[in-house]
Amino acid sequence: MEPIYRRVYEQVRSQILDGRLSPGQRVPATRALADELGVARNTVARAYEELLAEGYLVGRRGSGTYVAALGTPPAQEPPVAAAPALSAWARRAFADAEAAREPPGGLPYDFRPGTPDWDAFPRTVWWRLLGRRLRQGAQLSRYGDPGGYPPLREAIARHVAAARAAVCRPEQVVIVNGTQQAVDLLGRLLVEPGDEVVVEDPGYADARRALAAYGARLRPVRVDGEGLRTAELPEAGRARFVYVTPTHQFPTGAAMPLERRLALLEWARRSGALVLEDDAYAELRYAGRPVESLQGLDRGGNVVYLGTFSTVLFPPLRIGYAVLPPGLVAPFTRAKWLADRGTDLLEQQALADFLAEGHFARHLRRMRRLGRERRDALLDALRRHLGDRVHAPPTDTGLYLMARIDGVEERALVDAALERGVALYPVGPSYVGPAPEGAGLLLGFGALGPAAVEEGVQRLAEAVAVSSRGTPAPLGSTAATSTFAPRRPGRAGSR
Repeated sequence: MEPIYRRVYEQVRSQILDGRLSPGQRVPATRALADELGVARNTVARAYEELLAEGYLVGRRGSGTYVAALGTPPAQEPPVAAAPALSAWARRAFADAEAAREPPGGLPYDFRPGTPDWDAFPRTVWWRLLGRRLRQGAQLSRYGDPGGYPPLREAIARHVAAARAAVCRPEQVVIVNGTQQAVDLLGRLLVEPGDEVVVEDPGYADARRALAAYGARLRPVRVDGEGLRTAELPEAGRARFVYVTPTHQFPTGAAMPLERRLALLEWARRSGALVLEDDAYAELRYAGRPVESLQGLDRGGNVVYLGTFSTVLFPPLRIGYAVLPPGLVAPFTRAKWLADRGTDLLEQQALADFLAEGHFARHLRRMRRLGRERRDALLDALRRHLGDRVHAPPTDTGLYLMARIDGVEERALVDAALERGVALYPVGPSYVGPAPEGAGLLLGFGALGPAAVEEGVQRLAEAVAVSSRGTPAPLGSTAATSTFAPRRPGRAGSR
């Protein structure tokens, strides 16, 4: 509760600032004001002492206490301050703010893509690791290494070598606050206004926005069932770098086959360009082994490999990492230090222990099992409730799939679903230009159990029915189509 003297202080101060007490006006004596307010004289005296110390009041020996001359008194009705002019960076970054809007949180059926199940995370283990590090505490009294906690960097170097065939030393690993920060820092370091940067179309919009904010001239290259169409890359020497999601293309889920990976690396070698490989979903694979990372195939030092723990553990854990060519480590680390003085050290320590003690491997196995079950439940519910009206190629990686629903406008469907407690995420903002006809959706299944998936899809089908432009297809159709046929191993785009 606020002390009484502070309330007296605030009352007198506000009367001075809004002009009810004028400069040079004498304020009541401490005894008189104390009697008027029904408080102790010492309470008023303490309030006056603070007002005198801060320059709101002045004392005149033998005369009393007066309101100080503060310059031009504020207007009785202060005008609303105009918003400050935004920089060119801000204008570019927020150019499509309307497209980036998201549904409100707290909806019962939220198909947010890329969100893991918090209830599946071993919270007790995590809290124990945090508590142990807090009790040890010696390193928490100062800033850590700007590149990240060294044991965590060593653990990540071992992990990506084993899981993604990456070739790196621990000193090439820099810890960041998620892959989005890594993209932002690379934009600061590498992009001059007007530089050409290749992006996937459709692709990850937030990475595109970050690069455009630094003045990059975006060069969209189309995506098909095998990811980025490398045959459409610009002539060698024109582009500064390319941002690509080869293992689980965002948003389509396509996997880039080895032939295209090698073609992309050869283009980068001839162009002297960097490849930003965002590998956020590679850990969550449900069948077979993925093609090794671009970084592991690279022999020219042209690849920056980006990974994150947020999509596997929990999103507020803002720990990702960049595996950098040796010549980029020092400037990237300096840029990271200027940005935020380092990623949370306590969580880095706990994560290093989480990896070293085998908890991550066990959790990953559980997440793969849950992800496969929930993906299958979502595909089955879409087939039963929307029939051949929905096209949703299955995916063997990640926590979402992309679906396209015929005969309905994207925004109308999103709004109709919102009225039914269902949060949908349209694909439209992922395109540089106009999106194809129909409603494209990113349907996340990581955080929804089978029962919630079933109810959510049923409500989605109701929203489709009321927002369709034409005659809706019969709901609850059981007609299976080739759209839902499992892909054979080795086919283009298999996971």
